[in-house]
Amino acid sequence: MASRCVTAVVVAMSLGIGLSGCKIVPISEESSLQDVGFDAEGYAAGLWDEQVLPYFEAEAEPAAIVIPSIVADLDAAGETHGYRPGEGSPWAFIVSGTGTVEAINTESRAGTLDVALDGAEPALTVTLQIGPVIRGNAIRDSLPFVSFKDFVNQLEYADAGKALTALAAENFSGALDGLEIGDMVSFSGAITMARSSDRLQVTPVELEKVAP
Repeated sequence: MASRCVTAVVVAMSLGIGLSGCKIVPISEESSLQDVGFDAEGYAAGLWDEQVLPYFEAEAEPAAIVIPSIVADLDAAGETHGYRPGEGSPWAFIVSGTGTVEAINTESRAGTLDVALDGAEPALTVTLQIGPVIRGNAIRDSLPFVSFKDFVNQLEYADAGKALTALAAENFSGALDGLEIGDMVSFSGAITMARSSDRLQVTPVELEKVAP
């Protein structure tokens, strides 16, 4: 109904005709009307335990190996360790590791955790996104069973990505309580990069404090 009214408004304006029986719907409102019915949180929750977490557990490769490979040659690393749905899409990598917390950066809402990786030669520090603001859609884009073609439009696809990221943050948030520099942690998560100049950060799905 909203789209018919919008069309009627355009035609009427071009003909100089007044409208008495048609509500004028702003474009933003029209978009929201089209998207009624998509439950992004429910969609993400339906995948999380049965597909997302098992996939990360099965596919994660050591960050101490994958990250130096990315730094050396992104496309070569992608061919060996990564995934992308098509040419031109960002490469996605699923990594895991353990290490020592070197810095906890919470001045910005886009908080990060710097972790010195165990077993890295030479020494390597990886940055984990801990939020509450988490940039990008690394979780969504690393999952081959979440495809843009499965959604009605870009808005639904974006909302699905936000919901998956929110579940990831919820999953690891408890590990941040009382975490201090010098603590040992283990993690698994996703990296997405379209070009070598992109910021190299891990979005965790799991993060735990472990005994040294």
